[in-house]
Amino acid sequence: MAVEIKMDYNKDSNVIVGAETIEKAIRQLMDSENEIRVKVRALQEKSRMALMEGGSSYNYLKRFVENVVNYIS
Repeated sequence: MAVEIKMDYNKDSNVIVGAETIEKAIRQLMDSENEIRVKVRALQEKSRMALMEGGSSYNYLKRFVENVVNYIS
């Protein structure tokens, strides 16, 4: 999860990000209806389903382990 804080920066710059800018970014991330949080929740659920028995990641990992065991035997 990320929020971009735009600022001009280079090595010799003394740019200081103001408290208001930081507060706005934090509040944006904390907002439960924030688009970023909604997307993260959706990805979290897809990841959980993929790891459950019968899910794509579960099946691929199972096949990988079976192949390794068969190769070693």
